[in-house]
Amino acid sequence: MNKYLPGPNNRILTRLGSLTLRLYGDPSEFSLQSRIFHFMGAITVCVMVYVLFFSIAVGMTTYALITGILLPLQLGLYYLSRVKKRTTIAVYIYSLLFHGFFVVSYRLSAGISGSTLLSFCLVFYLSLITTPRKEYLVLTILNIGLVGSLLWLEYHDPAFVIVHYADRREQFIDVASTYTINILLFLGGLGYVISNYTREKEKAEQRAALLDELHEEKSRLISVISHDYHTPLVSLGKYLDIIGNYELNADERKMLQSEMRQSIVNTQNLLMNLLDMTKFDSRLISHDHRFNVLDSVRDTLRVYGDIAKLNGLAFTIDLPENLTLTGNPQVFTIIIRNLINNAVKFTKGGGEVSVVYRRDQSDHLFCIRDSGQGISKGRRKDILETWKNPVRVLSRSGGLGLSLVKRYTDLLGGEITFASNPGTGTTFFLRFPASVQAVS
Repeated sequence: MNKYLPGPNNRILTRLGSLTLRLYGDPSEFSLQSRIFHFMGAITVCVMVYVLFFSIAVGMTTYALITGILLPLQLGLYYLSRVKKRTTIAVYIYSLLFHGFFVVSYRLSAGISGSTLLSFCLVFYLSLITTPRKEYLVLTILNIGLVGSLLWLEYHDPAFVIVHYADRREQFIDVASTYTINILLFLGGLGYVISNYTREKEKAEQRAALLDELHEEKSRLISVISHDYHTPLVSLGKYLDIIGNYELNADERKMLQSEMRQSIVNTQNLLMNLLDMTKFDSRLISHDHRFNVLDSVRDTLRVYGDIAKLNGLAFTIDLPENLTLTGNPQVFTIIIRNLINNAVKFTKGGGEVSVVYRRDQSDHLFCIRDSGQGISKGRRKDILETWKNPVRVLSRSGGLGLSLVKRYTDLLGGEITFASNPGTGTTFFLRFPASVQAVS
């Protein structure tokens, strides 16, 4: 048998899980209180069926008749909460109905000598775990008041109890079976509550950890933004100071202008990345049409080609005119823009930046290569960790761009890798399947 196919035990567990989900309700749709009520309601139905047959077997016809009447009422309460989603009303009716039922049961089941007092404990417990906390006092007064009244009435008028046991055997069977059922219901109810409480606690801890991580990420992102917006302003101030206090030759002026222009472009790219992060929703991005690659990135290539030329960089483009991909052209442009921006940003004058396409078997492969300073080992590790955990963003604007690149490459059904060594440059490889439509 294939090890990946589910075995009989797994299929049984899956079906049981599906059944319990239908019986108790989906956690995303019902509150914990509602699910507990559904659980206890289903168990109560099973117990009432047992009591019905037990009463018939021992000749307690009146008790069996009352149970038979209450059984459809209990099913109705379950329906009211599970289907109609009126749990609060169902809980109140449940508590009143079963307290009333056990008042009658006390008179028909040998009074203090019978098992009804145990059942009063059970109905109090079942009501307690499904009732809002503000109702605890009222519920407690109701339960103790009814039990106290029944005991007082029987004490002063033994004839208050209508039916007694025929013999000691019947009494022992009734008390023992009721006690066993109560213990099992206590165990089941408490176990269900504890398991759900533990699950909710774990979810709360996960949400708290995520919020802490998001808060840390927000602080890091604010630091990135403030740094990258502060840098061009400082550069502009220095540039104005220099041209106001010094005589510059053409080469010096050109060098300062190039640095200023690169700083402004980096800041513009950061702003566009921030806008892209809020603009695109993966659920709303269309993946079902083809687009021409060169047409989608033509403006980006022209802008960075001019910047590369002013910075003294060789800028090489090798993209087929008729190359098409399936996906969203805006998302693809964001990917290319960020990779080219980083390549130009970290390559000094005299270097080279290239965007090259080649067909690699059944894949489209785009290589964005630069001859810049390369990526250090620690920095490479940071990038890979960020790609594994999308919540994290690196502490530099380039890291923000690379985080978007990874996110959108995955969104288009592609794959991104890179190779780099300090001092020899960096190459990013974008791979998209040629025969498979990109999906989210």
